[in-house]
Amino acid sequence: MEMANKIHDVNRPVGAAVNRYYRPELDCLRFFAFFAVFTFHSPGGDAAYFSARHIPLAALVASVTSAGRFGVDLFFLLSAYLITELLLREQKLFGRLDLRSFYVRRILRIWPLYFFGLLIGVLLAFLDPRQSFPAKYAVAFVLMLGNWLPFFGVYVDSVMGLLWTVSVEEQFYLLWPWFMSKARQGRTLLYASGGLLLVAMVSRILLVGHARALSSELPLSINTLARLDPFALGIATGVLMHNADLALGWAARGRFFATGCAIWLIAGHFRFHGLSTGFLVFGYPAVAVGAWFIFRAALGAGIAPRRLRYLGKISYGLYVFHEFALYCAAKLLGGVHTLRAFIVYWPLGLSLTVLMAALSYRFLESPFLALKERFAHVQSRPI
Repeated sequence: MEMANKIHDVNRPVGAAVNRYYRPELDCLRFFAFFAVFTFHSPGGDAAYFSARHIPLAALVASVTSAGRFGVDLFFLLSAYLITELLLREQKLFGRLDLRSFYVRRILRIWPLYFFGLLIGVLLAFLDPRQSFPAKYAVAFVLMLGNWLPFFGVYVDSVMGLLWTVSVEEQFYLLWPWFMSKARQGRTLLYASGGLLLVAMVSRILLVGHARALSSELPLSINTLARLDPFALGIATGVLMHNADLALGWAARGRFFATGCAIWLIAGHFRFHGLSTGFLVFGYPAVAVGAWFIFRAALGAGIAPRRLRYLGKISYGLYVFHEFALYCAAKLLGGVHTLRAFIVYWPLGLSLTVLMAALSYRFLESPFLALKERFAHVQSRPI
């Protein structure tokens, strides 16, 4: 186990990044977020699903796997925190934000793998009639608007449907740095984070009826306006803990982590109780709070095992490929209808996911990441 609890602030030559903010424990947290989502997608069922396969403690297993979907909220919170922290540092160093360089960095980091994933989704739809990726779906995702389709009752069954989260993040990346460039005081950013929480709550209240009319949670659950809670908490944390002492005892970290997981587990349990107003309106902010507790448990811990750090480094690829890898695993096994098949399917799907993500990081993403560093004023992670 490797101890790496220092923030590196390194002077760089002119034209290169002049500062570094890198917390390796957050890479480990990225892997945790991915693993939660993978756990949600790999079995993908309620208690009846697990009971039919003779899996013990079916109700508890269903609650745990359902809670895995909230790893997305942790990803959102991490993104908002890091973007806010890095831009605050850049603003302090240079007196302003270089928005052009920021958007170029985001394009080089996100787009290559994102569009490669879309290509897989489109091609797979031609090979397997059970996979659906129609033209209007592809166009919406090309425009980073794919998460809005369910609002209009458009549902697509594709292993790349999970890219809706990238659409949400790209919409956040488009607007938040611009707002930070106009807001010169941390207090204004805190007011903005409070405003985002209010927008999210009002949006969910207004969307409950629409979700029920369509008999689906999706118009609400992947709607940008209704999912702003973790972004708001990430922003507020970035502002309030900017240059703050992050020391926290291990007992406290354990309590924070346990509290966050407990909130997720409870929310995962109630998610299966229909489209209740209570869950749709208050469940999402509760889940975001749970994500914050988990995040705070890790922030500043300084423990970053090398292998977990690597898995966190390739977590974008892990997320993009994991449903495709599970699809391939199910095809290789001829289906997952028994406990014995599931015992093979789960680690096989995870292994294929890691392999695909590692190859993607090495041959697809790394060249763009190297180019991205040329536009970085504050480096966030070694390549």
